[in-house]
Amino acid sequence: MLVGAGFFLFWLWAKPLEKQRIVLLVRKEGNSNPEKNTLILESPIRELSIFFEAGSSKLEKESIHLLQAEWELNPISQIGYLSLIGSADASGHLTKNRKLVKDRVRNVESYLVSLGIPKDKINQTFLEPIYGKNPELRRLLRSVQIQYKIET
Repeated sequence: MLVGAGFFLFWLWAKPLEKQRIVLLVRKEGNSNPEKNTLILESPIRELSIFFEAGSSKLEKESIHLLQAEWELNPISQIGYLSLIGSADASGHLTKNRKLVKDRVRNVESYLVSLGIPKDKINQTFLEPIYGKNPELRRLLRSVQIQYKIET
């Protein structure tokens, strides 16, 4: 029993030494390359929703102004990624609503590309149409949600 307890204590004591050795080896390397030592601060994920009229995939003037104002405040060159998540209300024909979701996302994407955002930084997600229980929820479902992160 004493041998087992001694081995267990040694095992616990040896683990911190292994970690400490690894840290010492990294410090001994002494990386003087400023690119490797650059600190990247991550901003929180920002969200914004673009709403559409029922049965429409056309960007409204209010949505265009909202997008313009958002990208005037945030430098396009610092966008890490941008996700477009499209949704629709399920009232009506399912196939038509699925097409609306895709058309809405593609319209928002093409507008963002026209503002200068690189297409390779934009990810698209198409959600299945969902039934809204009341008019306000149905209005919220007819949207494209934009999520993005600024890298500084």
